[in-house]
Amino acid sequence: MTSANRLRRNPAVWLFPFAVLVGVQFGAGLYEKIIVVAQWSSLPGDQVVAAIENSGMKAAGRVFWPFVSPLVALFAVGNLVVAWRSKAANRRWWLAGAALMVGYAVFSYGFFVPQMLLLQADGATWPADRVESLVDWWTGLNYVRMAIGAAGWLCLIRALSLLERR
Repeated sequence: MTSANRLRRNPAVWLFPFAVLVGVQFGAGLYEKIIVVAQWSSLPGDQVVAAIENSGMKAAGRVFWPFVSPLVALFAVGNLVVAWRSKAANRRWWLAGAALMVGYAVFSYGFFVPQMLLLQADGATWPADRVESLVDWWTGLNYVRMAIGAAGWLCLIRALSLLERR
């Protein structure tokens, strides 16, 4: 068996870095949800855009998230394919974790990222009630997104715990 085939057949090669990246993304997202979003989510609409910038969220959206999130999304798709083809004992947990993280990425790139970029770019010119409405939707749906991320990460941790020792 060639080393390329061994790499392809070894679930840990795919699963471990994916679980670590999801853990980093989930941990950063949880910190952002608890600490950063709390600094602007309950403010009047006319103060939100400035508070987002002052909170560091806008900077994180430029220097952290564009590197972590796409990498997690790519690993999610790759792991979904590899897990689908796998016959490993941890296959169900691995598939569940990968599928949840693909869903997380679709949810993020389909709603959260575009809405936050739109708010940061044009929100200062919007009526306060429009800003407040978007913030309410964004923060409310973020609970769902965080639950998906937590479930995905826990499935991956369970899949790691079931890896066969060689």
